[in-house]
Amino acid sequence: MKEEKIELLYLETGLLWPHYKKKKALSANTLTKILKEIEYQEIPQYILLRAAQRGKTFHKTIQEFVQSGSYPPFVDLTSETISSNLEKRIHETINFLKKKTSLELNRFLGSEKLHYVFYKGELLATYLDLEFQDHIIELKTNSVKSNDNPLALLVFEIQLLIQYLCTGKNVYLLWSTGKGVIFNKFQPSEHSLKILDILIDLVRNSETYSPDVKKVIVQEIIARYLPKKLI
Repeated sequence: MKEEKIELLYLETGLLWPHYKKKKALSANTLTKILKEIEYQEIPQYILLRAAQRGKTFHKTIQEFVQSGSYPPFVDLTSETISSNLEKRIHETINFLKKKTSLELNRFLGSEKLHYVFYKGELLATYLDLEFQDHIIELKTNSVKSNDNPLALLVFEIQLLIQYLCTGKNVYLLWSTGKGVIFNKFQPSEHSLKILDILIDLVRNSETYSPDVKKVIVQEIIARYLPKKLI
């Protein structure tokens, strides 16, 4: 019997993505879609799109700094003179990375690198923000209020867990709030693996579960596996 091979095919977005048995690999976005739908249901779409664009600009600027050492002139100014929220986040993140010598930025391997792995029969895949020889850094720019939002923290947790499973490397969350940087090493646990299993089941049986049932399952996840605050 011919063994199925992993194929790398282009998605409509232009991203190269692994497929196995004609199925797309599961991503953190796919697995946390229900969490985001509940979290963002009352936020207008144009605001979400605007935030996504700012996030892309932030990521690109930080990735360019790590790769080449170049950065915008306002990074050398005092934070008090910067009014733009996006520029504040870039300012505090680059200055944090300049001082954090233990991260060994000289061992940088690249950004937006694709990794994938089989987990309990499912192919998981992820692109990495910043990959180094011994560790990974995931960049976030959410509002500091997300620290009080269990749905946002669950999304963080699943994204970091998938990166850990796909690479086996230490994973760090670098969260720029505009009021300071939160920097945490992710610790995989039975708790986070259980959440991942539940979310995989939700995706596998997406046509079986009604939207109301999905919301009940998410509420049970929050009640039984409440994520801890990061600050």
